[in-house]
Amino acid sequence: MSELEANNIRGEIKRITKEILRLAAERRSLSLKIGDIKSKLGLEVLDRRIEAELLNDSLKYAEELGLDRDFTRRLISLLISDSVKAQEEKVDRTKEVGLREIFYMALELEKSGRKVIRLEIGEPDFTAPIDVIQETCNALREGKSRYLSSYGIIELRRGIAERINTIYGTDFKPENVLVTGGGVMAIYISIQVLSSLGDEVIVPEPAWPLYRQIAEHLGRRYVPLRTSLEDKWTLRNGMLQENVTDSSKLLIINYPNNPTGRALSLHELKNLVEEAHECGLTIISDEVYSQYYFHDSYAPSIVQILDSGYVLVGSFSKMWGMTGYRIGYLIGEKEFIDKAAYILGLMITCIPEFIQRAALKALQDDEYVKKNIEETKKRINYILNMLSRNSLIKVYPSDGTFYLFPKIDLPAFNSSDFALNLLKEHSVAVAPGSGFGPYRQHIRLSAVKPIEEIKIGLEKLNQAISLLQ
Repeated sequence: MSELEANNIRGEIKRITKEILRLAAERRSLSLKIGDIKSKLGLEVLDRRIEAELLNDSLKYAEELGLDRDFTRRLISLLISDSVKAQEEKVDRTKEVGLREIFYMALELEKSGRKVIRLEIGEPDFTAPIDVIQETCNALREGKSRYLSSYGIIELRRGIAERINTIYGTDFKPENVLVTGGGVMAIYISIQVLSSLGDEVIVPEPAWPLYRQIAEHLGRRYVPLRTSLEDKWTLRNGMLQENVTDSSKLLIINYPNNPTGRALSLHELKNLVEEAHECGLTIISDEVYSQYYFHDSYAPSIVQILDSGYVLVGSFSKMWGMTGYRIGYLIGEKEFIDKAAYILGLMITCIPEFIQRAALKALQDDEYVKKNIEETKKRINYILNMLSRNSLIKVYPSDGTFYLFPKIDLPAFNSSDFALNLLKEHSVAVAPGSGFGPYRQHIRLSAVKPIEEIKIGLEKLNQAISLLQ
């Protein structure tokens, strides 16, 4: 074959590629028209039945053309994701204020000298135990600040494995543990290792916003499963099965849950996990609030149910007040840990040893954790009592975490507008429910301040709600 012939073929490839892009643009235009119809009829943008039909038809046609099934699945998933995003943007053009915007606004107001009652932040008001702080300083003085293995120091990995083994009767080894830069990095790496471009990541909502942001940043399709206060934030039986397609690869669960405080009983968790397992889904179980559980010492865990097919995400941020230390961990099969360690090495090389030494010290101080959880439980109960005095507020009584996710029972209530006004006019910061999914009638409250401050904040909250009637 001559160079001229090769160039001619390249020219044809370029022409076809442009035609593919033109057709993609035409497809998006048609999707927007469907979005208009859905909006007029009051229908949801997401329609998994239609999506599944399109995917199955496409896979059959791809087989006739001799195209790779996995390539086709990912391509169709990306096209569907683009259509959904375009429809959602058209249906809701209003830019809403989210948790991060409220957080930064509150910071700026505090810098200007105004006293703000911070009920929006997911950060405990206690710091790390004094011996943990001292261990950090000692490790720095001893020069423990050099490059390390991406996996983490063996002592900490062993300590984490032994802690989980003691609690749940498992048999994890250090090789099953990876030390990460907080829970965020743990989630990011897990999604990256366990799925590919165009794969679907299924998440029950309301949910921590970063699940969606990370999944979409990595080119995955985020698929929410909506639950409601009226159903006690519980997935309906069979709901997972109804929403799974050939592109579905991951299920992210977070119990006790941020923002609702909902935890599953071992029986409920077992049913959900078994359904996910039957659907061929790998589970990422975010258990950073596992000890913030008000019915027992520890919340039920996925490690009590499965021997494989999952990864567990943990963190030192919440239980020991070590948010700024940025240290968390992953537990899973060795093959997964090896792949995750490789990616961590590309991102950050390693977690600093002095921080890992601090975390190792923290593992020895369970009494500190218990004391703070008891205080959090008192605060949660106090908030529940205060909220119960307002007939417009409905709330699920939290099973754990330091959050409540009350619903303001006013039809036109918009949590984004309300949170912004509450901060500007009353100097109280709350998280808009719309940041956790389509929950505009909800706000998230965090029990991370002394009861005296919470009391003032809730009085102002009730006052602001009463003005909306």
